[in-house]
Amino acid sequence: MKIQWIGKYTGDNLPAADIPEPSHALPEVTSRSAVLLIPIIALLLAVLTIKSRFLTGVILDRRLLLVGLVLGFLLFPIHELLHAVCFPKGSTVYLFYTAYGLGTTCLSPVPKARFAFLNVFPSILLGVLPLIAFLCVPKELSALSSILFGISFVNIGASYADYRNVLNLIKVPRDAMIQISGEKIYWYRA
Repeated sequence: MKIQWIGKYTGDNLPAADIPEPSHALPEVTSRSAVLLIPIIALLLAVLTIKSRFLTGVILDRRLLLVGLVLGFLLFPIHELLHAVCFPKGSTVYLFYTAYGLGTTCLSPVPKARFAFLNVFPSILLGVLPLIAFLCVPKELSALSSILFGISFVNIGASYADYRNVLNLIKVPRDAMIQISGEKIYWYRA
């Protein structure tokens, strides 16, 4: 894998690929996709309730929760690198930033299942696994619980665009190939 830094995304500086015909564009992920934060926050609040009532209990330290949130933000470059390692061997992965954070794109076509996986992989490693660890930590270890919950909160919440990409795949045929070109994502049959 080769990584190339683009810098600031300006609206027209992402690399483009020749997309086979016939192809179909997936719906764009827009700021309206942030509505996915509602079920994400509801899920995290449900986890807090479950741990508090049925498991070990919860004691969160506000200062250490803030440390976890900051650590979660500092993990964003790792999040993007985890996306990058999921693309095919030998691919060039382009990294960039916007006002909303970091981004990754790659022109290599991938099967639908792999595209779904590469979208959720960073969230699983940096969000879901810390959340599971949070559930297992006894309430007496409030420092660890607070940090784990903060890291998980940021990484699961910040992945809403990745989840939107996966939801956009629902109506795409199982045998489709997915390819990014510019700021659009296309699917076509191999």
